[in-house]
Amino acid sequence: MLRFQEVAKHGTLMPISTCSKTLIAGRYTIQQKLGRGSFGTVYLVSDKKAKEEEEQLKVLKEISVGDIKPNETVEANLEAQLLSRLDHPAIVKFYTSFVEGESFCIITEYCEGRDLDFNIQQYKEAGKVFPESQIVEWFIQLLLGVNYMHERRILHRDLKAKNIFLKNNLLKIGDFGVSRLLMGSCDLATTFTGTPFYMSPEALQHQGYDTKSDIWSLGCILYEMCCLDHAFTGHNFLSIVLKIVEGEAPSLPAIYPRELNTLLHSMLSKDPSQRPSAAEILRIPYVRDQLQNMKCKFTNMTLKDPALNSQEEAAHIINVVQKKVHLQTLRALSEVQKMTPRERMRLRKLSIADETAQKLKQLAEEKYQENLKRMQELRSRNFHHVNIDVLHEPDEQTAEHLIKSQPVTTLNYLSIGCEDQSDSDTTGRLCMSDPVERGKRLILYAVLIPHLVKAR
Repeated sequence: MLRFQEVAKHGTLMPISTCSKTLIAGRYTIQQKLGRGSFGTVYLVSDKKAKEEEEQLKVLKEISVGDIKPNETVEANLEAQLLSRLDHPAIVKFYTSFVEGESFCIITEYCEGRDLDFNIQQYKEAGKVFPESQIVEWFIQLLLGVNYMHERRILHRDLKAKNIFLKNNLLKIGDFGVSRLLMGSCDLATTFTGTPFYMSPEALQHQGYDTKSDIWSLGCILYEMCCLDHAFTGHNFLSIVLKIVEGEAPSLPAIYPRELNTLLHSMLSKDPSQRPSAAEILRIPYVRDQLQNMKCKFTNMTLKDPALNSQEEAAHIINVVQKKVHLQTLRALSEVQKMTPRERMRLRKLSIADETAQKLKQLAEEKYQENLKRMQELRSRNFHHVNIDVLHEPDEQTAEHLIKSQPVTTLNYLSIGCEDQSDSDTTGRLCMSDPVERGKRLILYAVLIPHLVKAR
């Protein structure tokens, strides 16, 4: 597996940071330095080849790699291409990667709200706390992103507040895949990088890393959003590790719902098999109810609202949960802000037409069911009315009336409606000259004959 090692800057290297006035890779110009992390320096750059104005600003991560072998460069680029295919509103978009001089460069989406750790510290210093509704919304957004990764058998391996960014007040998982690009998976699972605040017990005990380790880290982030402090703290590295491996999971303050505290404890279970998966958490009644509240909130957003960008991002998240594509000719709601006014008008017309067609279809189905039910009731009523006097036990008056009727014979049946001129005794004959009486008898015979045939 590929390995990159950071090297100290020296005179023979030419970091791209010294070339801020020139184009990098023929398209990127450095605007300002955003910071420096464990793997390199981060810059805000403008992309002159961006198709849309809002996509011009991007983030460039410069990683000094020193001398690398050609095959390692190929492996890194192949893996970066796989990461660039990830497309989810809760994950920072990974555009591309390339080698520029002595640096390995990664281009990602720009999030103007900075990272979650910065925002937590801001609130902590101001003596404020995040509203419960905000915490739950952010937590669900992270769940959706983690579930998206795990469904594709991909691990983040370094989930922490510093690697989560805000864009339009929505959380996005960032620095995704950087660790994977810079060191082998086996080394990563057994190597300590930075502080262990978010590391799972199995990772600290060199037992490997899987999806449940990401869930542990996500639980630590949930606690940190609620309490503005790490879930496991200590005076030094060893004391923190001991608390994670042997200590009890912390509880949330009483102001938070019991369901949220129970969920936190399950995510911070020492036994990985006892931790729920991201998909299972999304099916928990408490989370499902909160998700429904999010849907109601974001559904009320319209294209006319000035805050289109944040609304569109939120609607995209709900789209992911619902797993529905409302218009096959459009690339989901994320493309709305890229449309011309004419295209937006067309989208509205298509949406209205689609809703109208759906209402008409539903109305037709209701009418059909109503008519079918009415027809069945009518048939049942008529059958009951015709046969009620035939099937029940006759009382004395009915028996006296029916005694005048003679048993139906084959000869009688064939002679219905025909007068027998040869027989002068017409007592009990079936044939009558009155058409009304004849019609009544015909109906009665039509009902009686099948029963008589069955009796024989």
